[in-house]
Amino acid sequence: QTSFANVRGDYEGNPNQPLFILDGFETTIEKVFDLDMNRVASVTLLKDAAAKAIYGSKAGNGVVVIETVRPKSGELRVYYSGDFGIEAPDLTSYDLMNAEEKLAYEVKIGMYSPDTHPGIITAHQSYKKVYDDVQRGVNTYWLSKPLHVGFSNKHSLTLEGGDEQMRYQFGVSYNSVSGVMKESGRNTLNANTTLSYTYRNLLFRNTIEFTRNWSKNSPYGSFSDYAAANPYNPIYNDEGKMMKTYKNHIGKSTSLPQYQNPMYNASLPYKDEEQITMITDNLSVDYFFTPELRFKGSAALTKTLDHSDKYLSPNHTSFTSTDATKK
Repeated sequence: QTSFANVRGDYEGNPNQPLFILDGFETTIEKVFDLDMNRVASVTLLKDAAAKAIYGSKAGNGVVVIETVRPKSGELRVYYSGDFGIEAPDLTSYDLMNAEEKLAYEVKIGMYSPDTHPGIITAHQSYKKVYDDVQRGVNTYWLSKPLHVGFSNKHSLTLEGGDEQMRYQFGVSYNSVSGVMKESGRNTLNANTTLSYTYRNLLFRNTIEFTRNWSKNSPYGSFSDYAAANPYNPIYNDEGKMMKTYKNHIGKSTSLPQYQNPMYNASLPYKDEEQITMITDNLSVDYFFTPELRFKGSAALTKTLDHSDKYLSPNHTSFTSTDATKK
């Protein structure tokens, strides 16, 4: 729980997350997630009592200390890096029944016995409806419906230079990731500048950073709904219209994902987007009494603007009650 894994998914909002220190300043998990890896000079994990002695009670779950590349003196240097990737879903761990196998399994465990259908729909009617769909070739592989192969690209440009007293660095990066869920993705733009000045035993360093990211969630909903859907349920009815719900043929079960078409919501007007803008100014001053002893003072100012938009159509299945679904 307190070392690197899926940084954003495992730690965001987790009270057991470690303390993240970026260039001597406490930072957020979002900032670490968006950090351009080409700027990273070193990563140090601290888990012992010394970490708590340095950073206080916040270091109880460990500390991740990240140092970025500092400007070098000399001539102007320009660095560019570009990365391209493929975001592909991996379904090899799924081994689900097809429509015919699922129906045979349900018959074997007695899901179509008379005592499971006390209402108007009899066991025979319920079984015949599913059997007829299977015989006419209905065998929906739901897992592939909300997924696609996405592409990602990342670009980073850095300029640096200066002399022994004054050094400067300016960098800009752009990262675009397309999620494996259709119509989902995340884009991040980052611009940063660092100025450092040395005067005798004093070192002044100031870093200003601007980060903007846009994220968009998929209208196809949760992937678990597709994993729970029955393969003998068709996506479209006999008239070619997309099904919204399916008749309850399992009796007393109230598991909604099995009786709603998870693809129906994707055909409706939908919007779920978020934009986050963060501006940070970090100032630090170091005074070296001796090469082994120094005094360090720092101040940080961060401004965050968060805006999100979410819209669901009135026909969205999230507004369908449990009772209405069973009818």
